[in-house]
Amino acid sequence: MRKRTKNFLGCLLAIFLVVTLVVGCGSTQTQTGSETPSQTPEVKQSYKAGTYTEKVYGYLSYVEVETTLSDSEITGVKVLSHNETGPIFDLVNAQVPKDIVEHQSLAVDTVSGGTMTSMAIINAVAKSVEKAGGDVAALRAKTIAKTPGADEVYDTDVVIVGLGGSGFMAAHNAALSGVKVMAIEKGAGIAVTNGTKVSGPFAIDTPTLREINSKLTVDKAFYHMMNYSHWNVNPALVRRCLETSSEAVTQLLEMGYQFQEADFRFETPFKDEYGGFHLILNPLEERINIWEETLKKDGVEVLFNTTGKKLIMDGDKVVGVEAVKKDGTKVTINAKAVILATGGFIGNPEMVEKYYSGVTVNPAGGSLSTGDGINMALEAGAVLDKTFGFCGSEYGGTNTKAIRSAKQDKYDQNQAFKFGVYGVLYVDKQGNRFMDEGQLVDYPMSYGSEPIIRNSPYYAVVDQAYVDAMKTKGLYEYTKEKGAPDNWTIGNYYKGRILTNLDADIEEGIKEGWIYKADTIEELAKFFGTTNLKETVDQYNSYVEQGKDLQFGKDPMYLSPIKTGPFYIIENEFSAWCTLGGIRVDQNCSALNEDNLPIPGLYAAGSDAGSLHTAPYWDIPGSCYGLAIDSGVIAGKESANFVKSLK
Repeated sequence: MRKRTKNFLGCLLAIFLVVTLVVGCGSTQTQTGSETPSQTPEVKQSYKAGTYTEKVYGYLSYVEVETTLSDSEITGVKVLSHNETGPIFDLVNAQVPKDIVEHQSLAVDTVSGGTMTSMAIINAVAKSVEKAGGDVAALRAKTIAKTPGADEVYDTDVVIVGLGGSGFMAAHNAALSGVKVMAIEKGAGIAVTNGTKVSGPFAIDTPTLREINSKLTVDKAFYHMMNYSHWNVNPALVRRCLETSSEAVTQLLEMGYQFQEADFRFETPFKDEYGGFHLILNPLEERINIWEETLKKDGVEVLFNTTGKKLIMDGDKVVGVEAVKKDGTKVTINAKAVILATGGFIGNPEMVEKYYSGVTVNPAGGSLSTGDGINMALEAGAVLDKTFGFCGSEYGGTNTKAIRSAKQDKYDQNQAFKFGVYGVLYVDKQGNRFMDEGQLVDYPMSYGSEPIIRNSPYYAVVDQAYVDAMKTKGLYEYTKEKGAPDNWTIGNYYKGRILTNLDADIEEGIKEGWIYKADTIEELAKFFGTTNLKETVDQYNSYVEQGKDLQFGKDPMYLSPIKTGPFYIIENEFSAWCTLGGIRVDQNCSALNEDNLPIPGLYAAGSDAGSLHTAPYWDIPGSCYGLAIDSGVIAGKESANFVKSLK
């Protein structure tokens, strides 16, 4: 790998600035940007000296922070307790407390990929400063100026933009093919990528499945997916991905992954003797180590905190990418092929509004996925495929008003959000029922998601009797009493999960403004303006009495009366892990132009590839990650073959 700077003086300056380790090169290189003291006029602080402790909710938990103050300075910031994602917290903890003390500022950088955890620490310090009589506004206004370094220029064969599941596998396979590989990643480290955190992939004919004599075949999975999608995806690419899935999982096994075939907790067409879901057994820390060691072994050079901005063109050919580091340093990477794997655009509200007009989405993850790859490809002449959808969150509703939204399967988040996936009465903004709510219990990521996407925010309506049942019996026992069968798939998952903290959580939701409690349905309807709620509830109760849903055919075991006051209405926003839909690609993951011809040197994989996924999302658990790693293998190999063809 060869690095050049545009001028000698810039190179000399860079030598004296902070050094950063670049993964995979086995040596250190200069980081050409730096932080300089803020230019904001200094406000002399006056504190009541002492040690203060505050708790602020982060991404998954409360973060307890101890702040030590002298009479004029913040002298120490220490996290006492948390239950955040460990490796991401480690990145945050190594940077944010130190920066606050060093710069005497609350306008310090957050860690890319750990924003909410970073903000929890910052806001906890702010609360302590306020207690001590300090000027919080002045500390928030004290920005830290950044000085971009000299422009950096790199030469490589293949560059991958984005290092999630598809990008990682693309880098690995391009390197295995014998070409030089480089990657850029917007996040602060491997720990922030969703590809290290997923439950597991769907795959066929793997060593794991052969051990249990699975009868699943490519043909069986392929024709199910084609019938499910009505052939609205790219059949050649989907089939090639399924055929590649065994190789993708085998490569992960060789790296050190451990898998177990497992029946997923939701209804799925492929389980038991036709099972294909591969549950990952390695803890998160092990997965991160596996990725880092693999990239190092492959000789893949990675620039973290670096965002792709524009593809470099030579006529109609893509010959590299322009990027920028977090400190503003410009990076140019000359390459013979570029693979876009930036994870879609769930973190870009403007793009979500553009492609899903009128849909309210509260991202469950992927905040760094802001459509960079898709937009760069469009600017280079690529076109979008026609299908757009979401990989929805299966853990319950969310709401931007809530401190503790449902982001993971954690029962220390607000339990009232469980009503968003428990199959109770759901109504739209007008107070009208809009779906068979049982679909959201059994198929929360596929059939159940589409109606709530269209009607987000949607409103769950329950009565006191139902609330009491959930905090004493739980969904499993309650529904079994109403006739749930022994083979109720999701029921076994909910067995023993009782919402014991529900009363306090409902009160929290009421204070935050996403739950309302009333003695009558008429009053309940007024808070969110769900005008038709009374008529809807009356009709719904008639279905409950008859034991038959005459409107949408919901299974009677999910029908519950709404008659015992007080009554509750819970506002839920649709939540998703990622967008599905993007650049049109062929069976080689080559990005296509308006003539459906490959753009030389340009590939897209994972969520940036618009030809892999259907709407509703696949009814096969593990599809998103499975197709991501499969397409990564394909893009990595095809890009390497393209590079070799140029020599």
